[in-house]
Amino acid sequence: MSGQAVNKDRGDQMNPILQEVQDVVNTLFQRYPTLCGFAVKDDLSFSNVACHPALDGAEAEMLCEEISATLHELVEERPEAAELLRGRTVARIFH
Repeated sequence: MSGQAVNKDRGDQMNPILQEVQDVVNTLFQRYPTLCGFAVKDDLSFSNVACHPALDGAEAEMLCEEISATLHELVEERPEAAELLRGRTVARIFH
């Protein structure tokens, strides 16, 4: 998700929501340096969690719980964020 992306139907009013989504996702990547990315489904569940190196069972479970809790908390606080998350693949950006 790029900081320059804006939903053209809603114009500038999407920028604060987009920034909040990006901040939340960036926090996940900071907490879990091995997390490479994941896909958010239309129902706001997620799949295809990629980590390198791969996490073991307990670590992977903890990461999945953290992703789930983070997405649900964000959508609960900002329901309009759901529109930005649905169907997205979220990936770490390497510089």
